[in-house]
Amino acid sequence: MMGRVTYEGFAAAWPGVMDQYEGPRREDLAKFTDMMNGYPKYVVSATLEEAEWDNSTIINENVVEETRALKQQPGKDVLIFGSGDLVNTLMGHDLIDEYRLMVFPVVVGGGKRLFGEGSATKTLELMDTKTFGSGVVVFSYGPTRDGEAGS
Repeated sequence: MMGRVTYEGFAAAWPGVMDQYEGPRREDLAKFTDMMNGYPKYVVSATLEEAEWDNSTIINENVVEETRALKQQPGKDVLIFGSGDLVNTLMGHDLIDEYRLMVFPVVVGGGKRLFGEGSATKTLELMDTKTFGSGVVVFSYGPTRDGEAGS
């Protein structure tokens, strides 16, 4: 799942990424590219009228109900790439089972907050941490089982 802005950026990049890349680990990028282009994509947007990227479906109303229905389907997990407004909407309805937050060793100095003003307070429990040689760290959090902070 993703919002319109994320979708438009991804749809402009992923279909032709292999045509532009000749660097190292090309095979790894090819696998990820095939995944990104092949997976079903659900775009939450009130304004997008047509989704041309392969396997894309627009959700323009009843986002909470549509998300609940997607979560009930058999198969893989529902992932959200970026899309802070969508995350905040689903978080407010307890529809997020795991948060994977990636921290990059770059200071940008500004930008949009992931958890915006008015977001409900959620207590999360650290489930996993992965550190990469590049300095990127991925933190996986889930809602606490008993409402208390993890220890």
